[in-house]
Amino acid sequence: MIPLRYRKVLPPYWYEIDMAERHFSVMEKEMNDREKITNELRDQFILQRVTYALEVWEWIYFRKVQSGSFAERREAIRKKRWAKRPFKLPVLRLIGSQCGKLLDVREDFLSKEVYFEYVANEGIDLKRLYEDFEYIRPVHINRAVPVARVETKPILVKGTGYSHVVDFPICGLETLIDTAVTGQIFTQSLSVRNEEHHHPVDMPITGFEIPMGEGE
Repeated sequence: MIPLRYRKVLPPYWYEIDMAERHFSVMEKEMNDREKITNELRDQFILQRVTYALEVWEWIYFRKVQSGSFAERREAIRKKRWAKRPFKLPVLRLIGSQCGKLLDVREDFLSKEVYFEYVANEGIDLKRLYEDFEYIRPVHINRAVPVARVETKPILVKGTGYSHVVDFPICGLETLIDTAVTGQIFTQSLSVRNEEHHHPVDMPITGFEIPMGEGE
């Protein structure tokens, strides 16, 4: 049977050709082997996966072949690469991000220390952090200080506020009939009746006022 990845691009009449089936069956193995060789060759340019090309890497960085396992030789090359980079914040952030979930990197100029702040609820590779930092640490820097920081969240307090509108009559009397829970208020008007009283007064010569009677 013709492999599936070829059947997707071939017209249907190819399925009835016996020679085509034998051809693609043999080519399937050849294509897989060539893909495997291509992937192995590509891995030799990636430090994390390099195997038989480690000697070339070591000649570039050390000018001689190192001893040890593949992992140990890769680690030595990685440290050598870090040592060639400048001691700056972007490089320190890159080093710190490889050892855990990094939040921030800050410098304490008075104590000459570099603080790496990480999330507290995730793992931190302290051994690798110290080794990488010491490999590139200049003499005027004392040490690296890892800090596990707990992220704080604000506490929200909700409340309900009520406002009441009050009508003040002309006389200044404030009368409340009923106040509902919803904050509504009822107003009532107050009617005022005016009455007038007139008093005749006789005015003596001396200017003394004597009321003589009362009437409307």
